[in-house]
Amino acid sequence: MDEQADRLDKVLRERNARYVVDGQGQAVAVLLTVDEYEHYLDLLEDEADSQDPELAARLAQAADRSPGPERESFREYSRRRRASSDAEL
Repeated sequence: MDEQADRLDKVLRERNARYVVDGQGQAVAVLLTVDEYEHYLDLLEDEADSQDPELAARLAQAADRSPGPERESFREYSRRRRASSDAEL
């Protein structure tokens, strides 16, 4: 059995085969590179995430946010804090 597996491994490597076939020559499996397999796993993870109701709700909430008042810059915030602490002294 090991000899047959070694022969198959050698044939697949030599011919850069992408499919595994059965006795009648019908494709029964596809061989993927490591990069292709990692991409496939990423797609499965993305699909699972898209089915997560909590994540979907959070994404919808983020998308629905209407622009509020413009945020104060850090420089303005620092200036205001300094002025309020100076006023307290």
